[in-house]
Amino acid sequence: MENLTDLEIAKVEAFVADTEMYNAVKKVLLAGIYTHGTIQAGQKPDPLQNAAFNLAALAMTNPITDEVMGQHIRGMWAGINALENAYRELGNIKSKKEDEPLETNEAI
Repeated sequence: MENLTDLEIAKVEAFVADTEMYNAVKKVLLAGIYTHGTIQAGQKPDPLQNAAFNLAALAMTNPITDEVMGQHIRGMWAGINALENAYRELGNIKSKKEDEPLETNEAI
């Protein structure tokens, strides 16, 4: 990645290599998106935590067409997908390895 320093690349590599940390951070970043509106033990169910359900509820008092609502939901999905793809791309960030010298045969 051209916009990262060598130190930043090394830090990203170390982060990705730590599978537990990588997955934990992913859970934190995406938890609100994936779990909003779900029922969880010890929590009051609230369907308005779900962004799509909240948009539908708002549309009941401030009418918008299904087409517009669908466009908003598609936009939310595009954002979620972009975040997922960018997070996955972290694994492709690698340090430039200096070319190793070729072994030479002195007998030749």
